[in-house]
Amino acid sequence: MSDPLRVRLAALSRHRWFNRTWRAVITLIVIVWIFSRLDLTQFARVVVAPRWDALLGMVAAALIFVAIGGMKVWVLLRALAPVRLRLVLGYFVVATALGSFTPAALGDFSIAAFLRRENVPLHQGLSVMLVDRVISVATYVLVFTPLTFALLVRADQWWLLPVIFLAVAILGLLLNANRSVRGFTRTRLIRVFVPAAEDFARAISDLLRLYPLNLAGNVALTLVRSSVAGLVIQFALSAAHEQPAFFPVVCATNFLTVVNLLPISIGGLGIYEGSGVILFEQFGINGENALAALLYQRAYILLSSAFILFVFWLYSVRHSSDITARLA
Repeated sequence: MSDPLRVRLAALSRHRWFNRTWRAVITLIVIVWIFSRLDLTQFARVVVAPRWDALLGMVAAALIFVAIGGMKVWVLLRALAPVRLRLVLGYFVVATALGSFTPAALGDFSIAAFLRRENVPLHQGLSVMLVDRVISVATYVLVFTPLTFALLVRADQWWLLPVIFLAVAILGLLLNANRSVRGFTRTRLIRVFVPAAEDFARAISDLLRLYPLNLAGNVALTLVRSSVAGLVIQFALSAAHEQPAFFPVVCATNFLTVVNLLPISIGGLGIYEGSGVILFEQFGINGENALAALLYQRAYILLSSAFILFVFWLYSVRHSSDITARLA
């Protein structure tokens, strides 16, 4: 590829309209492909006749899933700042709803901006969110992804990857506990190459070194939350008249979370559902039923997020009006 062409492509990729256009095109292509390979009559028959008790179970499990996510953040945050759990849960719910219509990272890290209202420094809030996100994504990638492949190909060697991940994590914690290693990293690397991130890096290092119980609590809640995520899909599949084994559903659900993070389509739309249909078919689930279940989940996420953001907007408008009235 010639240099002028490379420069033009790089400049084009920085335009938001270009990124949105190609993601929209990929989303449309994947959606058309999904429906073209399925029996639409059977799919429509399943979608319009769900098991309502299972749908209620899906909603309940989804609420628990979000609550555990807020608790994960609070467990880390309370090591650095005395913030009440109720406030963190509220901010987390709003940020999660925001992430349903924006890039997921924007929704997650908006919590740091909300926490500034509680006098939590921005670098501390960002540090907590980054550590929480790294733990979550690492669990999805290094634990549930190999477990999913192990179930698909029935190869025992894939089960070794979570063990290796645990060993590397322990090694990283031990190195962070060494003062010389911390000093070298901060003064010779971060201060030289990214000085603006020094406070940020120190907060992460202190969190990992001085508060191991908070870190362990976050890891434990991450594993519990991953299981609850599988329970959400289990209920959704039950609503679509499927009764698969629970463990494969947990592994597949968390693997699909990794797929959903890929910046390929708009909010993972289409890619998540298409990957889910292919994956669940490998576990013996009917493709039409799998797609119906994933659409139940998608519909709940979008509707509940829109409602939460609307309520938050009304609250913000009323709160602003009260402040203006008191100042008048």
